[in-house]
Amino acid sequence: MGKASFFLGEVGDQALYDAAAGALDVMGKASFFLGEVGDQALHDAAAGPLDVMGKASFFLGEVGAGANMKLVVNAVMGAMMGAFAEGLSLADRMGLQQQDVIDVVALGAIASPMFALKGPAMAKGNYPTAFPLKHQQKDLRLALAEADAAAQPLAVIAAANDLYVRARQQGHGDADFSAVLEAVKGQQQQ
Repeated sequence: MGKASFFLGEVGDQALYDAAAGALDVMGKASFFLGEVGDQALHDAAAGPLDVMGKASFFLGEVGAGANMKLVVNAVMGAMMGAFAEGLSLADRMGLQQQDVIDVVALGAIASPMFALKGPAMAKGNYPTAFPLKHQQKDLRLALAEADAAAQPLAVIAAANDLYVRARQQGHGDADFSAVLEAVKGQQQQ
């Protein structure tokens, strides 16, 4: 997952900044979302061009809100990948084919483009880096710090963070964040 922040423009003392999150497709369009911060009126005036830049455009409020949104999304993504890795590992231990699990998941309510993209490579033990595991773990750590400051418990995200810390300790920090599967495999009971 990539990110880009850029200055969109200003009128007088009004300014609009953008933070894109998600992958960029071959046309350079964000496949996820654009989150603008700054001046609401300027955002509304720029709505047309913003609509063609990504799947969706949101006015998030004050400067900093875009970073907070990205942190929340990345925290959820990390927890989802941790749970998916545990599911694949459990399936393997139960004698199921991991690719069958990936195919069944794709047909149900928890279908996810992330699982469809990452799953087949994970089942083969390959983790081509698109979003480094060390950056995913950093985002989980930052989300936990923000949650602590806001007195918001995040038990699932804390458990996921532990898996990513373990994966980093095993030397997978520069691999894709889907390499969290290796930490799950490493904790299997004999």
